[in-house]
Amino acid sequence: MKKTLFTLPAWFTLFAVYATNLGVGILFGFQPPLVALVLHRMGTSTLAVGAITAVSTVAVIVLGPWYPRILKALGLRVAIIGGIVLAAIVLLLMPLDVRPATWLALRFLTGCGLGLAWIGTEIWLNRVATDRTRGRVMAVYTTVFAAGVVLGPILLQWTGTVGSRPFYWGALALALTVLPLLCVRAVPMAAEDAESTGRMRALIGVAPIVMLAALTAGLVESADVALLPLFGVQLGLSESLSLLIVTVFLAGNVALQLPIGAIADRYGRRETLSVCALVSAAGPLFLPYATAQPLLLWPLLFVWGGTMYGFYTQGIALLGDSYPTRDLAAANGLFIIFYCSGGIVGPSLGGLAMDLWRPNGFVLLLSGVAAALFIGLRVERVFWQRRWSPD
Repeated sequence: MKKTLFTLPAWFTLFAVYATNLGVGILFGFQPPLVALVLHRMGTSTLAVGAITAVSTVAVIVLGPWYPRILKALGLRVAIIGGIVLAAIVLLLMPLDVRPATWLALRFLTGCGLGLAWIGTEIWLNRVATDRTRGRVMAVYTTVFAAGVVLGPILLQWTGTVGSRPFYWGALALALTVLPLLCVRAVPMAAEDAESTGRMRALIGVAPIVMLAALTAGLVESADVALLPLFGVQLGLSESLSLLIVTVFLAGNVALQLPIGAIADRYGRRETLSVCALVSAAGPLFLPYATAQPLLLWPLLFVWGGTMYGFYTQGIALLGDSYPTRDLAAANGLFIIFYCSGGIVGPSLGGLAMDLWRPNGFVLLLSGVAAALFIGLRVERVFWQRRWSPD
């Protein structure tokens, strides 16, 4: 008899996989600001800080063609646990040698492990979910990840950023998240999961605005998580308050995705994405003035953070509207490549903008990127209307 989502083993399996996903999110929210603040105290340029932060995403893209083979060879459970453990070991090694060149290599290794856990988790969830439950399973997946990203800066506020303590506690937190996965059975890889997909370049032309949404999401999200603490410090805020800025910003990611999704279902995904882009273009411009007014700062960060993350969630939803079923797997892979590419350039561009015009170049970059997405959506709508309007 076929198992459903509501049997106890399936629920426990989901819990175990979600736990590892939480660990990946925690590391995403914990390690980049920790790296940025430590290197900043050492006098490292913000451009170099951005490059070191971004190199983990380079690893995901570089190893992308190899991940399916590694997952098939190791099995999903071993590969996911191995990826998390590798990231934890890297955290333990980082305080032993704080030279930027060493951290560049260690951040690359972090990306290798996180990419393995990220892709393996998504494949596993697709195996245990049914067609009837897949939407809810993946919705919880994204929410748990966002919650982990929020917990990262909270953990960092508790550990502080001085000495070895934050690195050791971060490694322990990661190790704890893989314990439930040790108790579940492995889900085998299917043959098609290990096959590379061609035609990706041809798929860009089908829905370029969807790929632009992915690129924008990766760029803005990575720049914000890595550099918002530095932006706060440069405005004269304390280190603790600067970390709280990131926490509130990411809290909007967690809280607002379900309301944004409900609005998109009713009024259309492209229109909702346009509103998210418009709000995210305006939000950064108010940030320098809002830092002196807490009653304005916290709501601004919360709403801006939620609408910014809407780039990713609505972009993923638009894949189903834009591509036939036979192309969804390749299109989803392409979406992740664009997202990771944005993650690579985001911290570096943000750091460069901050160096060129301190600190307002950072907010102008964030606003300009969101505005470009809004303009792209408006241009796409005009061409769509012309295409289908009667002569």
